[in-house]
Order: sequence, then structure tokens, then C-alpha cells
Amino acid sequence: MKTSKKIQTSIFLTLMFSLLFGCSDNSSSDPSGSTTTPQYAYITDGNDLKIIDVAVPTAPTFVSTIAINTSYFVSVSPGVAYVAQYDATAPYLSLVDISNAASPSISIAIPKDNSLAFSLLSDMYTVNNVGYLTDVYRGLHVVDLANFNFSSQVNLGGDAMSLTKVQNELFVIDQAMGLHTYNVTTPETPVATGIFNNTEIDVSSYGDAPYGQYHSWVENDGTSIFVANTIDKKIKQFDAATLTLMNEVSIEGYPTAFAIYNGNAYVTMKASANAPLQTSYDGIRMYDLATLSLVDMKPLNLASGIALHNDYAYVTDADGLHIYNINGNNFVLESTLTAGFGNFIALGQ
Repeated sequence: MKTSKKIQTSIFLTLMFSLLFGCSDNSSSDPSGSTTTPQYAYITDGNDLKIIDVAVPTAPTFVSTIAINTSYFVSVSPGVAYVAQYDATAPYLSLVDISNAASPSISIAIPKDNSLAFSLLSDMYTVNNVGYLTDVYRGLHVVDLANFNFSSQVNLGGDAMSLTKVQNELFVIDQAMGLHTYNVTTPETPVATGIFNNTEIDVSSYGDAPYGQYHSWVENDGTSIFVANTIDKKIKQFDAATLTLMNEVSIEGYPTAFAIYNGNAYVTMKASANAPLQTSYDGIRMYDLATLSLVDMKPLNLASGIALHNDYAYVTDADGLHIYNINGNNFVLESTLTAGFGNFIALGQ
């Protein structure tokens, strides 16, 4: 891969700033990349990465867009958006310089490559300068983000779907062992713990033409592990120490995104034209984690993404970006921006 020294230096400085000033863990439950109030929402729509100003939740505004073919997943750290691409001929991951929101640019494109074992990214989690990437066909990747060194990596497990982290334990869903754990006391060198549950989790993935992928999602509330399971349409709660199933609830749909915040779980769902996922609730639901009981729900049109921050839920579907106030443990619509329709969403500065 040829990249100019000027671009490499710019990206390196951007990332070093990110690591020193506010880079936090990224996952589907905390896609903001920052603990401060988000300025922007970053949304993929299969053709582009859109940047929406959400500093005022009641009045989001469109800022800019950059063409990224078959874009479907996005995660952000300050100054950098990591955009996964679906088509076999598209890059595996495009790193987008978002330091100027009005003028984003692709800095590095990581190719799909058999020698590097990159195929189809499904989830991402960053800890300082280490990136953990789950790959639907190639397992768990551990990469050096400080130097954007994707050629030096550790590949673990089987075909991987999703991951989350509690203290020094990384919880991963993959086809090799279902839900299982790695100790990441040394972040760049995960060590399998031998703790797993391979009976309660749907570890398969399901294509959603023309782009996108259904799979089970894993998140945590700091104490328990929760999985939004695909084929049996359930949220399942597991003991973090033993991965023993503790509780479960039917969600009546196939999850497209899953997030946890402040005692509640939020899951977006929709049906697919592709078997076996043709029948599903379409919208967003909120569940009380203590009891796994339904708190509130809103029907949508092909609900696809969820990001949370403080009193607000940012939800994408085919009709736009919907921002809900969730302070009262229900969905109160604050605004809709039709230009914000898309697949997945992350929040950042």
C-alpha cells in the first residue's frame, strides 16, 4: 500500500493527539469515542460517510459527506473515523481524517487481503493504541493503531461477530467458542482464559444484500454481559465470571445494533429480504437491565443504528436520523433529520 509521508505524518500526529486528549474505548455501546458531549454524528449509508452536527439535539444540521463505497460500519476516535466497507472489491477499512468536519478526507485505505487475513469487519473496540477488530470470516484482529500498522497483527479465534470489554477481560462472540474471554492485561497480547459458553449464542452471520450483515452483538453494563442474539430474537444476560446464562427476554426481532447505557439496553431491529430473517419487529426497543423487561418501543423504517450519550439516543433508519430524549426512560422525539438516514452511527467531536 503506497501512502505519502505527508499523509502518514498528519495521521500520526492526529492519532497521538487523540491518545493524549480524550480517546476512550469504542464499541457499539459507546461509539462516541469521547466522554464529552458529542459535536457530530457520523453515519454510513452504503455510499458515503455523512457528518451531522448534533451539538443541539433539537436542531441537527448536515455538515458534509465523503464518498465511501458500500460503507456500513463506523467507529470514531478524535480526528479519525474508521469506516468498514462491505463489497469484496472495496477496501476493508477506510481511515477518514475528520479533524475538519466540513472537509473530511480518506487518509489510508486498508485493503481486503488474504495474507493479512482481512475480509469483513463486524465490530471494533479501541484501547489507547490497540485496536480489536472482529471479522465475520477471519476472527479477532489485534492491530497497532498508534502507527496505523495493520500489517503487524495478531489473529485469534474463529469467525468473529462482536466484542466488548470489562476491566481486563475482552468478551468475544465467534464461531470457534461462542461467547468467550481473553485477558488483555497486556492489551496488545490477549490471552485466552478458557471461559466460554458455546450453547446459548447464535454465532452465525447473515448477509443483507446489497450490503450489511446481521450477527449477534455483545455488550456489558460493567457487571453482567448481555448478548442481542440473532436467530432466536432474544437479549440474554450472562454472569461475567462464568458466562452462565442468568436471564433472557424475547425482543421479537433481528438486531441491527445494540447499546447499553444507564441501566437500560437499546436495540434496533428490522427484517431482511434474505432467509431466514424475513419477519421481524422494525424499530427500536428499550429494556430495563435489572429485569430484562420492555420499557418502551418506537416503530421505524428499516432501523439500523443506535448511539447513546447522556439523555439522548441517536437512531438511524431509512427515513433519517432520529434523536430521542431518553431521560424519562422512554423515547421522546426531539428531532428528525431526513438527510441522516443510514446504516450505522457513531458519535464524536
